[in-house]
Amino acid sequence: MKINQKCINTARVLASEMINRAGSGHTGVALGSAPILYALFKDHYNFYSNKYINRDRLVLSAGHASALYYAYLHMFGFDVSIDDLKNFRQIGSKTPGHPEVGSTDGVEVSTGPLGQGVANAVGLAIAQKSLAERFNVQKFNIIDNFTYCFVGDGCLMEGVAQEAISLAGNLKLNKLIVLYDCNEITIDGKLSISNSENCKRKFKAMGWNVITVYNGNNYSCITKAIARAKRSKSKPTIIIFKTHIGYGSIYEGSNKIHGKPLSSEEISKLKNNLEIEGDFKIDEDVKEYCLRAHRRAKVEYYKWEKQVVLYKNTHPDLCQQFFDFFNRPKLNLQKLCKGKLTDNLSMRESGHIVLNQIAKNVNSYIGGTADVSASTLAFIDDGGDFSSENYRGRNIHYGVREHASGAISNGIALYAGAMVFCSTFLAFSNYEIPSIRMSALMNLPVQYIFTHDSVIVGEDGPTHQPIEQLAQLRAIPNFTVYRPADQNELTAVFNVSYENRKPCAIVIAKQVLPSIESSFDGATCGAYILCEDENSKTIIFASGSEVHLALKAKEILNKENIPITIVSVPSIEIFQNQPEKYKKSILKSEIENRFCVEASSDYKWLKVFGGKFFGIETFGYSGKGKDVLKKLNYLPKDLAKFIKNNI
Repeated sequence: MKINQKCINTARVLASEMINRAGSGHTGVALGSAPILYALFKDHYNFYSNKYINRDRLVLSAGHASALYYAYLHMFGFDVSIDDLKNFRQIGSKTPGHPEVGSTDGVEVSTGPLGQGVANAVGLAIAQKSLAERFNVQKFNIIDNFTYCFVGDGCLMEGVAQEAISLAGNLKLNKLIVLYDCNEITIDGKLSISNSENCKRKFKAMGWNVITVYNGNNYSCITKAIARAKRSKSKPTIIIFKTHIGYGSIYEGSNKIHGKPLSSEEISKLKNNLEIEGDFKIDEDVKEYCLRAHRRAKVEYYKWEKQVVLYKNTHPDLCQQFFDFFNRPKLNLQKLCKGKLTDNLSMRESGHIVLNQIAKNVNSYIGGTADVSASTLAFIDDGGDFSSENYRGRNIHYGVREHASGAISNGIALYAGAMVFCSTFLAFSNYEIPSIRMSALMNLPVQYIFTHDSVIVGEDGPTHQPIEQLAQLRAIPNFTVYRPADQNELTAVFNVSYENRKPCAIVIAKQVLPSIESSFDGATCGAYILCEDENSKTIIFASGSEVHLALKAKEILNKENIPITIVSVPSIEIFQNQPEKYKKSILKSEIENRFCVEASSDYKWLKVFGGKFFGIETFGYSGKGKDVLKKLNYLPKDLAKFIKNNI
């Protein structure tokens, strides 16, 4: 058996043994696609160190191929041991069920939900183009890496993948290469029972190069196809590899092998078919042959380092800009925005000003909207539009592709830790929830800027009026929701978001909100006492525009000699992370009459602050905002009545 085939078969057996030992996993894809990833690792993948910014990125969008991925990471010199392979899918291991950033050396992206990785790869390719346009000069291609994305039939059926693929073709991301394991089998059976589209024609129509390898088990054909894809000058490329699921096993070609561990007896038959001996064994000739690729990648890295030295000597200013590009300077947005936020500005207009103060001071800040920049005002003035004619642009036009815009933002953030913003209406955050969840899982510095934050948006009707969205967003672990009540709080929450470098939603009202006696420092703590009557026995916790509702209700109640304390809560999550002493001073647990006010259905308020909730649990209506509030009994007099009836 030739050495290349022996390496491929060794990986197939290793992956099968890992899955058998774990008692779960996806044997089918590991056996069928082994030659594809082998050719990539051996001949093309420039992977030497995750500290090497110009390294190639590999996104395993078909994350269920993880066993095969880990086997190759071990074989090609990453910090993944045989013991790690034996601990596949065990708690705390380096080899979790699906790839996770930070758990395994070499893993660039957390994947598992099919299709997400495709959009992540598009984001990585966008980041690469942006940096290359800024810093590459003649003879010095400081940034010229490829982004590879491994996909299966399922990935390409997901809507998020279709959205991202369409945008990638429009942007002519020629350094993006999709490796398609086309075995035409899904969990339920043949692909034809649910999908009959012509993939080749569809990708061509969306501006992609298409290469087909009819024998996806032929290493030579595979590596030549990847080499050809790398030569593309103006289009991303998909390589369609025709493969056999479960290759070499007794279930080859059957959907039964998709998520089935082979028994010990079946693995013995597999080893016999593939001419591989031993348990969790890699022969010395295989080890040595695979490590040649590691040495190749190391040589490429040192070549790049030498190029950077020459670059620094010949273009010192540009080189310094390159290194400074990834720095995050300390910002005081309160000072930077002083005098710029006037009373006549709506909250979304104020958000535009604050966003631009960040952009002026942080060159790597980039983002875009799902075709609503004129409405959310989340764009960088004079930043230019990112396009195939201007990769230097900082405003990305995602088109009406909310789901992909979030997943692409994750990819951009993954490239070099860049801070990214992504914007649409709050009601449409539902489309982005899977991407937001992955932002939180990977702890990426993505700002989701949502405007049109309540039923007050009015005439567009209940389809555009958010009710349940805040509850959904706050339910995501490791995710922060900010909902400021005025311009001062808005500036504060942007400042906190910038400093925290964590995934978040900044939820902004469409309309003008009058200034209140807000506290910038208080807002940075997530909650603070806005006003407090003497001998108050009733406390109201509120966010956003409902702080103003609470203040007006307080005026009504004060006339009836009912003293009130109001706490503004721009972020529940930030408040929960404050020291206990501070939280106690705000919670005032000695006050029995407690009310939480927000135009949402989020009962998390009661868990944190206690009492009763004055929210909205029904869909709204089409009409003027004030009329919608009246119809929903959500006026100051209604809140005052609710409080009086419950004290």
